[in-house]
Amino acid sequence: MIRRSGLATLGVVLAVGMTACGSDGGDELVFGGDPVTQCVRVAEGASMVVGDVLRAPADSDLVVQKIGLAGARGVKASKAFIVPLSSGRTPIGNANYPPAANPTWDFRMPAENATIRAGEEANLLLVVSRSGALDGSASGMQIDYLGGSKVNTTTYQFRGDCSVNAG
Repeated sequence: MIRRSGLATLGVVLAVGMTACGSDGGDELVFGGDPVTQCVRVAEGASMVVGDVLRAPADSDLVVQKIGLAGARGVKASKAFIVPLSSGRTPIGNANYPPAANPTWDFRMPAENATIRAGEEANLLLVVSRSGALDGSASGMQIDYLGGSKVNTTTYQFRGDCSVNAG
């Protein structure tokens, strides 16, 4: 199992974004890379922002209907945003909510009915919180868009302490 948190998560998000930019498969929606398990440290009662990078198909705009968590247990998602990654914006991986000190956050917009232009990348951001004292999990981040749905390749573990293995 691979666990990532903090700066390592940002590295994964950047690597996925860079891979998406250089990919020759530009006609398809790109959302997630190699499967990984990511531990997100979130205290009970606190909220975190979880993010991933998506590239719209080269031949059509993508209209977002909803962003959520697939297979969520012990965690709930509330608000969802997108940030177009033009003008050299750096994607947000995981951050305390709200990540007000992060300049990318200033460019967020509500995800529902947002359009990601053909071939362009966007940072999908989801505000999550543990729904109780127990740890939570999700089998991925899911985007529902006009014409389809896709789940990224990241399994999420939401814990108060990521330094210990889940039992």
